[in-house]
Amino acid sequence: MIQCPDCRSLIPDDSAFCDQCGKELKWCPKCRRPKRGTECPLCGSDLVSGRKYLALPGGGDTPSAGNPLSLTLVGNGWRLPLRPGGFGRLGGIWPELGTCQYVSGNHGTIRRGPDGWEMADAGSTNGTYVNGQRLATGSAVILKKGDSVRIATLDFIVE
Repeated sequence: MIQCPDCRSLIPDDSAFCDQCGKELKWCPKCRRPKRGTECPLCGSDLVSGRKYLALPGGGDTPSAGNPLSLTLVGNGWRLPLRPGGFGRLGGIWPELGTCQYVSGNHGTIRRGPDGWEMADAGSTNGTYVNGQRLATGSAVILKKGDSVRIATLDFIVE
């Protein structure tokens, strides 16, 4: 976890944006930490946008085209790109889920693990399923292209 330099909230350490205040983070590519301003106060390097930093080798959740870590949930008329953070009816990385009454307020989380994107259930009422298997609260599963994902009553395919 890292601290947002603007609102001071704790957020996942592979974030391009703060999950709480919504601001795009500015990262120091040398110190590998988010900072305020345009230049790192520790090493003097120019800060880069969160999206650019994460696309650098070793940067983080690399959202670049053609990268196997660039995955999207597709279904219900939506394309939900995977990025780190929580999801549920009350907000998070996919506000679209707020329209489904069966999605829990704090339904689950997505994070970038050492082997790829990981999805976990946060103790939701109606569950999170990957390839037909209900996820136990807090246990994560790695998502791959072609996997089926069910969030409460909503069905998706990982592309």
